[in-house]
Amino acid sequence: MDFSEITQSIQNNKKEFTITILEATQALCVVIFVAGRGGSPVRHLPLLRVVAQHGCTVIAPHFEMLPSLTPTKEELNARIEQLETVLRDYSHSHQTLIGLGHSIGATLLLALAGGKALTFSGHGIGPHSIWKFERLALLAPSVDFFLHPGALQTVNTQIYLRNGRKDTVTPPSKALLLKQILEKQGHVDFLLDEEAGHFSYMDELPPQIEDSQSNREVFLVDLARNIAQFVTT
Repeated sequence: MDFSEITQSIQNNKKEFTITILEATQALCVVIFVAGRGGSPVRHLPLLRVVAQHGCTVIAPHFEMLPSLTPTKEELNARIEQLETVLRDYSHSHQTLIGLGHSIGATLLLALAGGKALTFSGHGIGPHSIWKFERLALLAPSVDFFLHPGALQTVNTQIYLRNGRKDTVTPPSKALLLKQILEKQGHVDFLLDEEAGHFSYMDELPPQIEDSQSNREVFLVDLARNIAQFVTT
């Protein structure tokens, strides 16, 4: 299916930030993509283009890189505010709303869907509203934000969850725990990628990162195809 691709600026509380839009012709759904700590959706563009080719308009905000592996309440809430601006502007009641995120981006999607997240210092983060996602595709999410009682009991949506067995940033044991918690509320498709690390899900690796996934091209093609099938099912 045809789609157009543009990058433009929008405003949030008089502050401008950038979004990339991959707009599908006669879109079947709207996908909000949320990048990880680095904040750039450009590193995932091949994946997002495949999703757009399958008939979904993709909205991908650009964020400033988080300076620390343990982000603060203020840093995370700033991203959530940008995401809520995007959701208000680009989600429509007549179109299915889907979230797709990697690492801390996947974590923020869970918060937007109703999860009660706490920072490592115990401060609550979260949106002003609970957004009704039809489905969430979560790649190597940061789980520790939701390990307190009742954190995810209000999340009620279909989940596609993938994690790498060789992930040392968000270990597979945490992903399995997240699966066990989430499947109490609804259906969870979980896939543990045997050779994948934390950054294997990025089409363009960050500087100085070597991937444990030996055949990246085949892996990324299969990843994109499976995610596209999930969001359009």
